[in-house]
Amino acid sequence: MKLLFVSLGCDKNLVDTEVMLGILQRRRFEFTDDETEADVIVINTCCFIHDAKEESIQTILDMAQYKQSAGNGGKCRALLVTGCLAQRYAQEIRTEIPEVDAIVGTTAYDKIAEALEAVLTGQEGDRFAGI
Repeated sequence: MKLLFVSLGCDKNLVDTEVMLGILQRRRFEFTDDETEADVIVINTCCFIHDAKEESIQTILDMAQYKQSAGNGGKCRALLVTGCLAQRYAQEIRTEIPEVDAIVGTTAYDKIAEALEAVLTGQEGDRFAGI
């Protein structure tokens, strides 16, 4: 199973992304830099300033297209959103972007593997969200 991890925003997000990557690597997930090869896409979002918020939303929408194409021969089976934008706008994301399978808040990064595994087995990934 290959994961694409997109980290947006501040240096703290980069550190949080590295922590999540370490957790997922210990669970034997593979990583890719190519969204067309990804079985799972995780986006660590930011909303500290307006431009970061817009970039995060646009990236979620762009990556959601890979999830939509899964029914037409695409690979992406799961789309997870983490970070401060996910924490702050969880309900809006759930309502407006149904391709998102789970939202992991800023206090639940240590639950990223459990959330991902829940989504991949058809369970509710948001129960690990910490939001």
